[in-house]
Amino acid sequence: MFVHSTEPRRAASWRTFVDGRDRHELVTFALVVAVVVSSFVGRYVVAIAGYNVRWEQVVPLLLVGWLMTDARTRAAFFRALTHPVVLVFGAFVAWNVVATLMFSPSLGKSASILAWLVIDLLLLAGIISLGTRAIWFENTGIRCVVPWGMAGFAAFIVANTSHGGFTPGTDFDGMYQVYVARITSQEANIYASILVLWTLLLVARKGRDRVWMSVAAIAVPLGIVGSQTRTAVFCLAAGLIVYLGFEVMRSYRERRNRRGLWFGPVVLAVGIAVAYGVATILPSFGEDALRAAPSATSSSTSAEPSEPSGKLGDIDLEGGNIGFRIEVAKAAARDMHGANLWLGNGTNTFSLRHDQPGSPGVPGHIIMLPVQILYDVGIVGLLLLAGLVITVLRHVPWQRRPIAFAVVVAFAAAATMTSMFWFSVTWIIMASLIRPLTDEERGSEDEDCSPDRRSADHAAATHPAVKGL
Repeated sequence: MFVHSTEPRRAASWRTFVDGRDRHELVTFALVVAVVVSSFVGRYVVAIAGYNVRWEQVVPLLLVGWLMTDARTRAAFFRALTHPVVLVFGAFVAWNVVATLMFSPSLGKSASILAWLVIDLLLLAGIISLGTRAIWFENTGIRCVVPWGMAGFAAFIVANTSHGGFTPGTDFDGMYQVYVARITSQEANIYASILVLWTLLLVARKGRDRVWMSVAAIAVPLGIVGSQTRTAVFCLAAGLIVYLGFEVMRSYRERRNRRGLWFGPVVLAVGIAVAYGVATILPSFGEDALRAAPSATSSSTSAEPSEPSGKLGDIDLEGGNIGFRIEVAKAAARDMHGANLWLGNGTNTFSLRHDQPGSPGVPGHIIMLPVQILYDVGIVGLLLLAGLVITVLRHVPWQRRPIAFAVVVAFAAAATMTSMFWFSVTWIIMASLIRPLTDEERGSEDEDCSPDRRSADHAAATHPAVKGL
Protein backbone atom coordinates (compact mmCIF):
# COMPACT_ATOMS: atom_id res chain seq x y z
CA MET A 1 0.00 0.00 0.00
CA PHE A 2 2.82 2.39 0.87
CA VAL A 3 6.38 2.60 -0.41
CA HIS A 4 8.45 -0.34 0.78
CA SER A 5 12.15 -0.42 1.62
CA THR A 6 14.72 -3.22 1.38
CA GLU A 7 16.55 -1.92 4.46
CA PRO A 8 16.33 -3.67 7.84
CA ARG A 9 12.92 -3.34 9.46
CA ARG A 10 13.91 -0.80 12.14
CA ALA A 11 15.70 1.40 9.63
CA ALA A 12 12.78 1.16 7.22
CA SER A 13 10.34 2.22 9.95
CA TRP A 14 12.45 5.24 10.81
CA ARG A 15 12.86 6.13 7.15
CA THR A 16 9.10 5.85 6.63
CA PHE A 17 8.59 8.24 9.52
CA VAL A 18 11.05 10.89 8.37
CA ASP A 19 10.78 10.60 4.60
CA GLY A 20 8.56 13.41 3.26
CA ARG A 21 6.98 11.40 0.48
CA ASP A 22 6.06 8.44 2.67
CA ARG A 23 4.65 10.74 5.31
CA HIS A 24 2.56 12.45 2.63
CA GLU A 25 1.31 9.04 1.55
CA LEU A 26 0.33 8.12 5.09
CA VAL A 27 -1.57 11.36 5.65
CA THR A 28 -3.30 10.92 2.28
CA PHE A 29 -4.46 7.45 3.31
CA ALA A 30 -5.73 8.79 6.67
CA LEU A 31 -7.70 11.52 4.91
CA VAL A 32 -9.15 8.98 2.48
CA VAL A 33 -10.46 6.97 5.44
CA ALA A 34 -11.80 10.17 7.00
CA VAL A 35 -13.63 11.10 3.78
CA VAL A 36 -15.34 7.70 3.59
CA VAL A 37 -16.27 7.73 7.29
CA SER A 38 -17.66 11.25 6.96
CA SER A 39 -19.94 10.00 4.16
CA PHE A 40 -21.51 7.63 6.68
CA VAL A 41 -22.25 10.39 9.22
CA GLY A 42 -24.32 12.73 7.07
CA ARG A 43 -26.67 13.59 9.93
CA TYR A 44 -24.10 15.53 11.90
CA VAL A 45 -22.94 19.08 11.31
CA VAL A 46 -20.16 21.32 12.56
CA ALA A 47 -20.40 25.10 13.07
CA ILE A 48 -17.88 27.04 10.96
CA ALA A 49 -17.97 30.86 10.82
CA GLY A 50 -21.56 30.85 11.99
CA TYR A 51 -22.72 28.31 9.39
CA ASN A 52 -23.72 24.72 10.05
CA VAL A 53 -21.99 22.43 7.57
CA ARG A 54 -21.85 18.66 7.33
CA TRP A 55 -18.70 16.72 8.06
CA GLU A 56 -18.90 15.24 4.57
CA GLN A 57 -18.63 18.78 3.20
CA VAL A 58 -15.58 19.65 5.29
CA VAL A 59 -13.38 16.54 5.13
CA PRO A 60 -13.18 16.34 1.29
CA LEU A 61 -11.85 19.91 1.27
CA LEU A 62 -9.15 18.82 3.71
CA LEU A 63 -8.18 16.01 1.35
CA VAL A 64 -8.05 18.30 -1.68
CA GLY A 65 -6.12 20.90 0.31
CA TRP A 66 -3.61 18.25 1.34
CA LEU A 67 -3.17 17.13 -2.26
CA MET A 68 -2.25 20.73 -3.12
CA THR A 69 0.70 20.70 -0.70
CA ASP A 70 2.82 18.32 -2.80
CA ALA A 71 3.98 19.05 -6.35
CA ARG A 72 3.23 15.54 -7.62
CA THR A 73 -0.26 15.22 -6.16
CA ARG A 74 -1.03 18.80 -7.15
CA ALA A 75 -0.12 18.07 -10.76
CA ALA A 76 -2.18 14.87 -10.69
CA PHE A 77 -5.18 16.80 -9.33
CA PHE A 78 -5.03 19.40 -12.10
CA ARG A 79 -4.77 16.60 -14.67
CA ALA A 80 -7.85 14.99 -13.13
CA LEU A 81 -9.78 18.21 -13.73
CA THR A 82 -9.51 17.43 -17.46
CA HIS A 83 -10.98 13.94 -17.11
CA PRO A 84 -14.14 13.70 -19.25
CA VAL A 85 -16.31 12.66 -16.28
CA VAL A 86 -15.14 15.69 -14.29
CA LEU A 87 -15.70 17.99 -17.28
CA VAL A 88 -19.28 16.79 -17.84
CA PHE A 89 -20.09 17.06 -14.15
CA GLY A 90 -18.52 20.53 -14.17
CA ALA A 91 -20.85 21.49 -17.03
CA PHE A 92 -23.80 20.24 -14.97
CA VAL A 93 -22.70 22.33 -11.98
CA ALA A 94 -22.20 25.37 -14.22
CA TRP A 95 -25.71 25.00 -15.61
CA ASN A 96 -27.06 24.90 -12.05
CA VAL A 97 -25.39 28.27 -11.50
CA VAL A 98 -26.91 29.69 -14.71
CA ALA A 99 -30.43 28.43 -13.92
CA THR A 100 -30.15 29.79 -10.39
CA LEU A 101 -29.04 33.24 -11.51
CA MET A 102 -31.96 33.39 -13.95
CA PHE A 103 -34.83 32.04 -11.86
CA SER A 104 -34.04 31.59 -8.16
CA PRO A 105 -36.03 33.91 -5.87
CA SER A 106 -33.30 33.52 -3.20
CA LEU A 107 -29.68 33.18 -4.21
CA GLY A 108 -28.76 32.44 -0.59
CA LYS A 109 -31.05 29.40 -0.48
CA SER A 110 -29.58 28.09 -3.72
CA ALA A 111 -25.99 28.92 -2.82
CA SER A 112 -25.80 26.24 -0.13
CA ILE A 113 -26.51 23.45 -2.62
CA LEU A 114 -24.35 25.03 -5.32
CA ALA A 115 -21.43 25.10 -2.90
CA TRP A 116 -22.11 21.46 -2.04
CA LEU A 117 -22.02 20.52 -5.72
CA VAL A 118 -18.67 22.30 -6.12
CA ILE A 119 -17.31 20.31 -3.16
CA ASP A 120 -18.55 17.12 -4.85
CA LEU A 121 -16.76 18.17 -8.03
CA LEU A 122 -13.50 18.72 -6.15
CA LEU A 123 -13.88 15.40 -4.34
CA LEU A 124 -14.47 13.55 -7.62
CA ALA A 125 -11.35 15.10 -9.16
CA GLY A 126 -9.35 14.37 -6.00
CA ILE A 127 -10.24 10.70 -6.03
CA ILE A 128 -9.50 10.35 -9.75
CA SER A 129 -6.12 12.01 -9.23
CA LEU A 130 -5.05 9.16 -6.93
CA GLY A 131 -5.07 6.70 -9.83
CA THR A 132 -4.97 3.08 -8.64
CA ARG A 133 -4.74 4.27 -5.04
CA ALA A 134 -8.42 5.24 -5.30
CA ILE A 135 -9.03 1.63 -4.27
CA TRP A 136 -8.43 2.88 -0.72
CA PHE A 137 -11.90 4.45 -0.85
CA GLU A 138 -13.49 1.19 -1.97
CA ASN A 139 -11.65 -0.90 0.62
CA THR A 140 -12.76 1.45 3.41
CA GLY A 141 -16.35 1.64 2.25
CA ILE A 142 -16.95 -2.09 2.06
CA ARG A 143 -15.38 -2.55 5.49
CA CYS A 144 -17.98 -0.22 6.97
CA VAL A 145 -21.10 -2.07 5.80
CA VAL A 146 -20.93 -4.91 8.33
CA PRO A 147 -20.77 -2.86 11.54
CA TRP A 148 -23.18 -0.32 10.09
CA GLY A 149 -25.69 -2.98 9.07
CA MET A 150 -25.60 -4.77 12.42
CA ALA A 151 -25.82 -1.48 14.32
CA GLY A 152 -28.92 -0.53 12.33
CA PHE A 153 -30.70 -3.77 13.07
CA ALA A 154 -29.78 -3.56 16.77
CA ALA A 155 -31.00 0.05 17.01
CA PHE A 156 -34.28 -0.91 15.31
CA ILE A 157 -34.93 -3.79 17.73
CA VAL A 158 -33.97 -1.85 20.87
CA ALA A 159 -35.99 1.26 19.98
CA ASN A 160 -39.17 -0.69 19.20
CA THR A 161 -39.00 -3.27 21.98
CA SER A 162 -38.38 -0.46 24.51
CA HIS A 163 -41.38 1.41 23.04
CA GLY A 164 -39.24 4.49 22.46
CA GLY A 165 -37.37 4.28 25.74
CA PHE A 166 -33.97 4.11 24.01
CA THR A 167 -33.86 5.43 20.46
CA PRO A 168 -30.30 6.43 19.39
CA GLY A 169 -29.72 5.91 15.69
CA THR A 170 -33.42 5.78 14.82
CA ASP A 171 -36.22 8.03 13.60
CA PHE A 172 -39.89 7.69 14.41
CA ASP A 173 -42.05 7.06 11.35
CA GLY A 174 -45.37 8.62 12.32
CA MET A 175 -47.18 7.11 9.35
CA TYR A 176 -46.43 3.55 10.49
CA GLN A 177 -45.87 4.29 14.19
CA VAL A 178 -42.55 2.47 14.12
CA TYR A 179 -38.92 3.40 14.83
CA VAL A 180 -36.68 2.95 11.79
CA ALA A 181 -32.89 2.71 11.77
CA ARG A 182 -30.77 5.45 10.24
CA ILE A 183 -27.72 5.18 12.57
CA THR A 184 -25.58 8.22 11.65
CA SER A 185 -27.14 8.85 8.24
CA GLN A 186 -29.54 11.63 7.34
CA GLU A 187 -32.52 9.26 7.17
CA ALA A 188 -33.42 5.60 6.93
CA ASN A 189 -33.69 5.53 3.12
CA ILE A 190 -30.22 7.04 2.71
CA TYR A 191 -28.80 4.60 5.28
CA ALA A 192 -30.19 1.59 3.42
CA SER A 193 -29.15 2.88 0.00
CA ILE A 194 -25.55 3.35 1.11
CA LEU A 195 -25.51 -0.23 2.41
CA VAL A 196 -26.81 -1.50 -0.93
CA LEU A 197 -24.29 0.37 -3.10
CA TRP A 198 -21.21 -0.65 -1.13
CA THR A 199 -22.44 -4.25 -0.96
CA LEU A 200 -22.74 -4.39 -4.75
CA LEU A 201 -19.09 -3.33 -5.05
CA LEU A 202 -18.19 -6.09 -2.61
CA VAL A 203 -20.11 -8.63 -4.71
CA ALA A 204 -18.11 -7.54 -7.77
CA ARG A 205 -14.92 -8.77 -6.14
CA LYS A 206 -15.98 -12.28 -7.13
CA GLY A 207 -15.10 -14.09 -3.95
CA ARG A 208 -11.75 -12.41 -3.31
CA ASP A 209 -13.06 -11.37 0.14
CA ARG A 210 -15.11 -14.46 0.92
CA VAL A 211 -15.20 -14.15 4.69
CA TRP A 212 -16.21 -10.51 4.62
CA MET A 213 -18.74 -11.17 1.85
CA SER A 214 -20.32 -13.94 3.92
CA VAL A 215 -20.61 -11.72 7.00
CA ALA A 216 -21.93 -8.80 4.94
CA ALA A 217 -24.53 -11.09 3.35
CA ILE A 218 -26.15 -11.37 6.78
CA ALA A 219 -25.43 -7.92 8.20
CA VAL A 220 -26.60 -5.83 5.24
CA PRO A 221 -30.05 -7.44 4.78
CA LEU A 222 -30.61 -7.19 8.54
CA GLY A 223 -29.66 -3.52 8.37
CA ILE A 224 -32.20 -3.04 5.59
CA VAL A 225 -34.83 -4.72 7.77
CA GLY A 226 -33.92 -2.27 10.51
CA SER A 227 -34.33 0.66 8.13
CA GLN A 228 -37.75 -0.66 7.03
CA THR A 229 -36.90 0.55 3.52
CA ARG A 230 -38.81 -1.37 0.89
CA THR A 231 -37.04 0.36 -1.99
CA ALA A 232 -33.65 -0.86 -0.78
CA VAL A 233 -34.74 -4.50 -1.08
CA PHE A 234 -35.83 -3.89 -4.66
CA CYS A 235 -32.61 -1.98 -5.47
CA LEU A 236 -30.40 -4.75 -4.11
CA ALA A 237 -32.30 -7.44 -6.03
CA ALA A 238 -32.33 -5.36 -9.23
CA GLY A 239 -28.60 -4.67 -8.96
CA LEU A 240 -27.79 -8.36 -8.52
CA ILE A 241 -29.97 -9.34 -11.48
CA VAL A 242 -28.34 -6.75 -13.76
CA TYR A 243 -24.84 -7.74 -12.61
CA LEU A 244 -25.41 -11.46 -13.11
CA GLY A 245 -27.16 -10.87 -16.43
CA PHE A 246 -24.17 -8.99 -17.85
CA GLU A 247 -21.63 -11.45 -16.45
CA VAL A 248 -23.52 -14.54 -17.67
CA MET A 249 -23.92 -13.07 -21.16
CA ARG A 250 -20.23 -12.25 -21.24
CA SER A 251 -19.29 -15.76 -20.12
CA TYR A 252 -21.58 -17.31 -22.72
CA ARG A 253 -20.28 -15.06 -25.50
CA GLU A 254 -16.64 -15.75 -24.69
CA ARG A 255 -17.21 -19.38 -23.61
CA ARG A 256 -15.28 -18.84 -20.38
CA ASN A 257 -16.17 -19.53 -16.78
CA ARG A 258 -15.46 -16.67 -14.41
CA ARG A 259 -14.02 -17.69 -11.09
CA GLY A 260 -16.03 -16.70 -8.05
CA LEU A 261 -18.84 -15.14 -10.08
CA TRP A 262 -21.65 -16.88 -8.20
CA PHE A 263 -20.23 -16.74 -4.69
CA GLY A 264 -21.29 -13.21 -3.76
CA PRO A 265 -24.76 -13.28 -5.31
CA VAL A 266 -25.57 -16.71 -3.83
CA VAL A 267 -24.52 -15.92 -0.26
CA LEU A 268 -26.28 -12.56 -0.49
CA ALA A 269 -29.48 -14.24 -1.71
CA VAL A 270 -29.25 -16.58 1.27
CA GLY A 271 -28.72 -13.59 3.54
CA ILE A 272 -31.78 -11.83 2.14
CA ALA A 273 -33.86 -14.96 2.71
CA VAL A 274 -32.59 -15.19 6.29
CA ALA A 275 -33.34 -11.51 6.94
CA TYR A 276 -36.83 -11.87 5.46
CA GLY A 277 -37.40 -14.88 7.71
CA VAL A 278 -36.26 -12.87 10.72
CA ALA A 279 -38.61 -10.04 9.71
CA THR A 280 -41.61 -12.39 9.64
CA ILE A 281 -41.05 -13.66 13.18
CA LEU A 282 -40.34 -10.28 14.79
CA PRO A 283 -42.93 -8.99 17.25
CA SER A 284 -45.52 -6.62 15.85
CA PHE A 285 -44.35 -3.02 16.06
CA GLY A 286 -46.14 0.28 15.68
CA GLU A 287 -49.23 0.19 13.51
CA ASP A 288 -49.10 -3.62 13.31
CA ALA A 289 -49.17 -3.84 17.09
CA LEU A 290 -52.18 -1.51 17.29
CA ARG A 291 -54.05 -3.69 14.82
CA ALA A 292 -52.99 -6.89 16.57
CA ALA A 293 -54.25 -5.81 20.01
CA PRO A 294 -58.00 -5.64 19.23
CA SER A 295 -57.83 -8.72 17.04
CA ALA A 296 -56.26 -10.69 19.89
CA THR A 297 -59.11 -9.77 22.27
CA SER A 298 -61.85 -10.47 19.75
CA SER A 299 -60.59 -13.82 18.56
CA SER A 300 -59.45 -16.88 20.45
CA THR A 301 -57.21 -17.97 17.59
CA SER A 302 -54.01 -16.13 16.89
CA ALA A 303 -51.87 -16.62 13.85
CA GLU A 304 -48.21 -15.87 13.45
CA PRO A 305 -47.45 -13.05 11.01
CA SER A 306 -46.77 -14.37 7.54
CA GLU A 307 -45.16 -11.22 6.19
CA PRO A 308 -42.60 -8.73 7.54
CA SER A 309 -43.78 -6.50 10.33
CA GLY A 310 -44.06 -2.75 9.76
CA LYS A 311 -43.35 -0.90 6.54
CA LEU A 312 -41.69 -3.81 4.72
CA GLY A 313 -44.99 -5.65 4.48
CA ASP A 314 -46.96 -2.67 3.19
CA ILE A 315 -46.87 -2.26 -0.59
CA ASP A 316 -49.26 0.58 -1.37
CA LEU A 317 -48.87 2.31 -4.74
CA GLU A 318 -51.50 4.96 -4.00
CA GLY A 319 -51.22 5.96 -0.34
CA GLY A 320 -48.42 6.03 2.21
CA ASN A 321 -45.00 7.34 1.27
CA ILE A 322 -45.53 6.71 -2.44
CA GLY A 323 -48.73 8.73 -2.39
CA PHE A 324 -46.88 11.57 -0.67
CA ARG A 325 -44.22 11.59 -3.38
CA ILE A 326 -46.89 11.70 -6.07
CA GLU A 327 -48.38 14.80 -4.45
CA VAL A 328 -44.94 16.45 -4.36
CA ALA A 329 -44.42 15.65 -8.04
CA LYS A 330 -47.81 17.15 -8.92
CA ALA A 331 -46.93 20.35 -7.05
CA ALA A 332 -43.60 20.54 -8.86
CA ALA A 333 -45.24 19.97 -12.25
CA ARG A 334 -47.30 23.13 -11.85
CA ASP A 335 -44.10 25.18 -12.05
CA MET A 336 -42.57 23.31 -14.98
CA HIS A 337 -43.86 24.93 -18.14
CA GLY A 338 -42.54 27.20 -20.86
CA ALA A 339 -38.94 28.31 -20.33
CA ASN A 340 -38.85 26.80 -16.85
CA LEU A 341 -39.49 23.34 -18.26
CA TRP A 342 -36.36 23.64 -20.41
CA LEU A 343 -34.14 25.80 -18.24
CA GLY A 344 -35.36 25.00 -14.73
CA ASN A 345 -36.52 27.06 -11.76
CA GLY A 346 -33.18 27.43 -9.97
CA THR A 347 -31.31 25.06 -7.68
CA ASN A 348 -33.05 24.13 -4.42
CA THR A 349 -35.99 26.50 -4.91
CA PHE A 350 -39.00 24.20 -4.53
CA SER A 351 -39.20 24.97 -0.80
CA LEU A 352 -39.42 28.69 -1.59
CA ARG A 353 -42.58 28.17 -3.59
CA HIS A 354 -44.37 25.24 -1.95
CA ASP A 355 -45.22 23.78 1.45
CA GLN A 356 -45.10 20.09 2.17
CA PRO A 357 -48.33 18.40 1.04
CA GLY A 358 -50.59 18.12 4.07
CA SER A 359 -48.29 20.26 6.25
CA PRO A 360 -49.08 23.97 5.85
CA GLY A 361 -46.20 26.19 6.88
CA VAL A 362 -43.58 23.46 6.45
CA PRO A 363 -41.24 24.19 3.49
CA GLY A 364 -41.54 21.51 0.84
CA HIS A 365 -38.71 19.51 -0.61
CA ILE A 366 -38.33 17.20 -3.61
CA ILE A 367 -36.73 13.88 -2.71
CA MET A 368 -37.09 12.19 -6.11
CA LEU A 369 -33.96 12.75 -8.21
CA PRO A 370 -35.55 12.93 -11.72
CA VAL A 371 -38.20 15.39 -10.53
CA GLN A 372 -35.63 17.29 -8.49
CA ILE A 373 -33.28 17.75 -11.46
CA LEU A 374 -36.09 18.61 -13.87
CA TYR A 375 -37.49 21.20 -11.46
CA ASP A 376 -34.13 22.80 -10.64
CA VAL A 377 -32.37 22.84 -14.02
CA GLY A 378 -34.99 21.70 -16.53
CA ILE A 379 -34.64 19.43 -19.54
CA VAL A 380 -31.19 20.89 -20.28
CA GLY A 381 -29.94 19.84 -16.84
CA LEU A 382 -31.56 16.43 -17.16
CA LEU A 383 -29.76 15.89 -20.47
CA LEU A 384 -26.46 16.91 -18.87
CA LEU A 385 -27.07 14.40 -16.08
CA ALA A 386 -27.82 11.68 -18.64
CA GLY A 387 -24.59 12.66 -20.39
CA LEU A 388 -22.73 12.27 -17.11
CA VAL A 389 -24.05 8.73 -16.66
CA ILE A 390 -23.08 7.81 -20.23
CA THR A 391 -19.61 9.30 -19.78
CA VAL A 392 -19.08 7.36 -16.56
CA LEU A 393 -20.10 4.07 -18.18
CA ARG A 394 -17.78 4.73 -21.13
CA HIS A 395 -14.81 5.25 -18.81
CA VAL A 396 -15.36 2.25 -16.56
CA PRO A 397 -12.72 -0.47 -17.18
CA TRP A 398 -14.20 -3.34 -19.16
CA GLN A 399 -13.85 -5.79 -16.28
CA ARG A 400 -15.96 -3.61 -14.02
CA ARG A 401 -18.75 -2.67 -16.45
CA PRO A 402 -21.26 -5.32 -15.28
CA ILE A 403 -21.20 -3.96 -11.73
CA ALA A 404 -21.18 -0.39 -13.06
CA PHE A 405 -24.50 -0.99 -14.83
CA ALA A 406 -25.81 -2.71 -11.70
CA VAL A 407 -24.86 0.27 -9.52
CA VAL A 408 -26.44 2.71 -11.96
CA VAL A 409 -29.70 0.76 -11.92
CA ALA A 410 -29.70 0.41 -8.13
CA PHE A 411 -28.83 4.08 -7.62
CA ALA A 412 -31.48 5.24 -10.09
CA ALA A 413 -34.15 3.15 -8.38
CA ALA A 414 -33.13 4.39 -4.92
CA ALA A 415 -32.84 8.03 -6.01
CA THR A 416 -36.27 7.93 -7.61
CA MET A 417 -37.70 7.47 -4.12
CA THR A 418 -35.10 9.36 -2.06
CA SER A 419 -32.34 11.36 -3.72
CA MET A 420 -28.83 11.34 -2.28
CA PHE A 421 -27.35 13.01 -5.33
CA TRP A 422 -25.57 15.73 -3.35
CA PHE A 423 -24.11 13.38 -0.74
CA SER A 424 -20.42 12.52 -1.01
CA VAL A 425 -21.04 8.77 -1.16
CA THR A 426 -22.47 9.24 -4.67
CA TRP A 427 -19.18 10.64 -5.97
CA ILE A 428 -17.03 8.20 -4.03
CA ILE A 429 -18.93 5.30 -5.60
CA MET A 430 -18.70 6.90 -9.05
CA ALA A 431 -14.95 7.43 -8.77
CA SER A 432 -14.55 3.86 -7.51
CA LEU A 433 -16.19 2.59 -10.69
CA ILE A 434 -13.98 4.51 -13.11
CA ARG A 435 -10.67 4.13 -11.25
CA PRO A 436 -7.97 2.12 -13.08
CA LEU A 437 -7.49 -1.50 -12.09
CA THR A 438 -4.72 -2.40 -9.68
CA ASP A 439 -2.09 -4.96 -10.70
CA GLU A 440 -3.78 -7.57 -8.50
CA GLU A 441 -7.18 -6.95 -10.09
CA ARG A 442 -5.76 -6.96 -13.58
CA GLY A 443 -3.95 -10.23 -12.94
CA SER A 444 -7.11 -11.98 -11.74
CA GLU A 445 -9.36 -10.53 -14.45
CA ASP A 446 -7.21 -10.40 -17.58
CA GLU A 447 -7.95 -13.99 -18.50
CA ASP A 448 -11.62 -13.03 -18.82
CA CYS A 449 -10.93 -10.38 -21.46
CA SER A 450 -9.92 -10.56 -25.07
CA PRO A 451 -6.57 -9.00 -26.12
CA ASP A 452 -8.40 -6.06 -27.72
CA ARG A 453 -10.24 -5.31 -24.48
CA ARG A 454 -7.05 -5.60 -22.45
CA SER A 455 -5.41 -3.08 -24.78
CA ALA A 456 -8.37 -0.71 -24.45
CA ASP A 457 -8.28 -0.91 -20.66
CA HIS A 458 -4.53 -0.30 -20.64
CA ALA A 459 -5.00 2.79 -22.80
CA ALA A 460 -7.74 4.09 -20.48
CA ALA A 461 -5.64 3.46 -17.38
CA THR A 462 -2.68 5.37 -18.83
CA HIS A 463 -4.75 8.41 -19.84
CA PRO A 464 -3.01 11.49 -18.37
CA ALA A 465 -6.08 12.33 -16.30
CA VAL A 466 -6.16 8.99 -14.43
CA LYS A 467 -2.52 8.02 -14.05
CA GLY A 468 -2.24 9.57 -10.60
CA LEU A 469 1.16 9.17 -8.96
